[in-house]
Amino acid sequence: MTQWPDKEGQKNIYHNVLGAARPARYFFVVVRLSCTVATYGLLANSIAVVIGAMLIAPLMGPILAGALAVATNSNEMLKISTKTEALGAITAVILAALLTLVLPHSELTPEVMARTTPTILDLVIALASGAAGTYAICVKPQGATLPGVAIATALMPPLCVVGIGLAKQSFSVVSGAFLLFLANMIAIIVAAIAIFELAGFSRESCQGGVCKESDEKKTAYRFLYPVVLLIVVSIPLAFIMYKTYNHANTEKVIKSSLTESLDSIAPHSTLISVDYQEADGKIKVGAAFRTTKIMIPENIRQMENLLELRLGKPVSVNADVVLVQKVDDKTNIDTFRELLPKVKEKEVVEVVKTSTPEEIIESVVREKVSLLPNVSFEDFTLEYRKSSGTYIIGIKLSGNIPVDDKLSNTIKNNLNERLKRRVDVKIQASPIPTDQVNR
Repeated sequence: MTQWPDKEGQKNIYHNVLGAARPARYFFVVVRLSCTVATYGLLANSIAVVIGAMLIAPLMGPILAGALAVATNSNEMLKISTKTEALGAITAVILAALLTLVLPHSELTPEVMARTTPTILDLVIALASGAAGTYAICVKPQGATLPGVAIATALMPPLCVVGIGLAKQSFSVVSGAFLLFLANMIAIIVAAIAIFELAGFSRESCQGGVCKESDEKKTAYRFLYPVVLLIVVSIPLAFIMYKTYNHANTEKVIKSSLTESLDSIAPHSTLISVDYQEADGKIKVGAAFRTTKIMIPENIRQMENLLELRLGKPVSVNADVVLVQKVDDKTNIDTFRELLPKVKEKEVVEVVKTSTPEEIIESVVREKVSLLPNVSFEDFTLEYRKSSGTYIIGIKLSGNIPVDDKLSNTIKNNLNERLKRRVDVKIQASPIPTDQVNR
């Protein structure tokens, strides 16, 4: 069972925390030093240097003091801690911006960008860390838990990234890093208040170093404010986490689809890299391949068809192809000619573009359905509603595999673009009779 401090112990903790929260010369000297270390560690992309800056950063003191101030209804401590934390944060941001401007050719490294997309996970870590640090203060004031808490919550690096973003004039970097700092700070305060409550600090109100019985209603109301702030800051963190998850899932689908296409088009090829951008409901994929076969536009279109089917959105692929050839001392030079496209003299290639809606519809449907195993295109109906300017298309398929919404969405998006009209697609899939399957 936890041995919480008695009244005398609580007074000692109160005075110790208050002392650490005062805006003394030592505090600002250490803030400047830790900020310098963190800024150059971030710009040098060195995680070891950044961890060193976390260890010496003194920002945890004022935050814990603010939590204790709320728990004990101490306006004196709340004013001191708020002032100290604000001055420390402003000092760190300004110094980081100046150091970035002084350093020539500084770039936004992965260590910098890692602090610009906070999620709910960061909030959970901060809650647990704040609780651990406060518990250590209450149970074992001389323990060595606070350095670990300083590393886990990472208060100084986000502030330095804010300064770096200001120097680089990047609003996204500034807003993301500041959100991370704000989330960490609020989470620590909420967790610390809860631990101080359990330790019995809220039963007394301290003003001017004198503690007396406190008003429970005032304590409850003061505890409510940081909880509300925690809920408010959780909303953008949840949204960012949702976007991050979707991005990772989409990227996974793109990689697997491109790899599958490569295996069928050019076996023994390798997907080197891939990235994508999504705008206006369309996905633009940039990829690099290493292959022994010439890639033609038709191959790229095959990749686009598979991606559109799995993502349910229009996709365009722009590929950089690196041709490779195995060579040894016995290789004939004629083998290299196999890498070049075969062009016949006086060969004329005509590209016939479909013009009627019926031709376009049938072409798109056949193209998409061809990717589905054991599914075939039978027929379609076309109805035009003049009042809404909409094509109503009914597609009849046959197959033994259920057709999901991604196929209809893919066909719909493609026809919207090709027909320049609003399109409504309805798919009717009928199973293949058993006697036909067995033939």
